[in-house]
Amino acid sequence: MQLVLLAAGHGRRFGGLKQLAPVGQHGEALMDFTGRDTVAAGFDGVILIVREEIQNELMDHIGSFWPAEFPVVPVVQGAIAGTAQAVESARPFIDGPFGVANADDLYGAAALVTLADQLRDGTPGDHLLVGYHLRDTVLTDSPVTRGLCETDKDGFLARIVEQRMQRLSDGAFDGSPIAGPDAGRLQRLSGDEQVSMNLWGFAESILDELDSALDAFDPETAPHDEGKPPELLLPDVVGQIVSGGRARFRVVPSNSRCIGLTHPDDLPLVRSLIAEGIAG
Repeated sequence: MQLVLLAAGHGRRFGGLKQLAPVGQHGEALMDFTGRDTVAAGFDGVILIVREEIQNELMDHIGSFWPAEFPVVPVVQGAIAGTAQAVESARPFIDGPFGVANADDLYGAAALVTLADQLRDGTPGDHLLVGYHLRDTVLTDSPVTRGLCETDKDGFLARIVEQRMQRLSDGAFDGSPIAGPDAGRLQRLSGDEQVSMNLWGFAESILDELDSALDAFDPETAPHDEGKPPELLLPDVVGQIVSGGRARFRVVPSNSRCIGLTHPDDLPLVRSLIAEGIAG
């Protein structure tokens, strides 16, 4: 049972290699805490998705902070930008159900245990998403983007709605969908809502779905933000699978806090939370 750790990002908003930004008291990066929690949760190893130009730097760092006996296999992401290609790039090294996580998010030890337990004991062939309460994923009052999870009566994912959200003074949130018929329509959110932070558990069958989606992806016509290449994102592929009824994704709630880095201004707060033992 392996964890695919996505570490190929460019960190455009952060302005540097945030995968290695020091946040711990001894210079640890966020992914070092995730590595610790991955070992403790019982994963057999990590498949580290990288860009070729940063592979050596990341592996040198891991050699200094991770247990030497824990297998970490670096894999250079394929040609298409986005998290769908990142996960598919791990195919040659996948053997059985596997997890997926971001290298620049700190998910919490309990969430990694939940993911590992679900992969070991869940229904064969089903996929899962570890969901977080919205309020447990926001550090400041600055606007953020979160994928709001809508589920059916049995707890399976119906869709993920990307929303722009902002925390209010009373602890609630203003949210508005980014796309679709309700785009821009303001709604009040309590903070209890489940959101995706890209902590997934997959059966191997997801790799065939990713292959098909990548084959159909046309970078020439795909929408994209100025200054960024067209991307095929994992949640978009999951949405296509769910809407087509080809597989189920159980949303498993977590009570952990998820802390990530987006902007350089996030660093002092993240370091403080880790030092106080509030994160991880």
